[in-house]
Amino acid sequence: MSLYFLPDYPSRDFLAMAFNLDGEVNVPAIYSSVALLFSSLLLGAIAHVKNLDSDRYKNHWKILSFIFLGLSLDELGQLHEHLIGLRGVLNATGFLYFTWIVPFAVLVAIFLLSYSKFVFHLPVPTKKLFVAACALYIGGAMGMEMPGGYIASTMGQENVAYVIVTTLEEFLEMLGIVVFIHALTSYIKTYVGGVSWNIYIPGKNPQVTEDQNIDLPALPEPANTNILQ
Repeated sequence: MSLYFLPDYPSRDFLAMAFNLDGEVNVPAIYSSVALLFSSLLLGAIAHVKNLDSDRYKNHWKILSFIFLGLSLDELGQLHEHLIGLRGVLNATGFLYFTWIVPFAVLVAIFLLSYSKFVFHLPVPTKKLFVAACALYIGGAMGMEMPGGYIASTMGQENVAYVIVTTLEEFLEMLGIVVFIHALTSYIKTYVGGVSWNIYIPGKNPQVTEDQNIDLPALPEPANTNILQ
């Protein structure tokens, strides 16, 4: 907004580029990428525990971990922008100006259908948070991308309206990931019994140390998730 409403000042263009929510490889992009990567690590930890327990949905957790790893890489490198070449093939204008929406919409539909039973089996609090996080993230990534595409195709991208839409889009995505991380950490604490990571760096004279760990008892997932709590 400083580019449109504030007079020129030292490093104005640099700061605008560094904190532009629609930019690439800047502060917001790195933050979003790290948040998605952290989600992938939490999902991987849950998948490891579920694999040890031979849980029926262990592969769902594993696939989710890889999906979020891919989203993290995409957020940092804006890989989905390479699908912009579909614009000429589809002759896309207006709301479908950013043509990556089309293949991603198909993938999202397949994902939602494939994970419906998985989400249904989750404890009610986790289920609600998962649905909220999904709605916020997809609503931001795809829902706000369509009006942004319409503005870009009719008015261009150098205007206040486009900046407002893209800012709201990225904000919803970030908020969705925050809700998702909260859902995962709450699930780990309540139903997995906690997770710890240990880093061992060998030296020339290693010394054995003992740490007292207090384990949190894991609670079993409720058998009947249809009962509202």
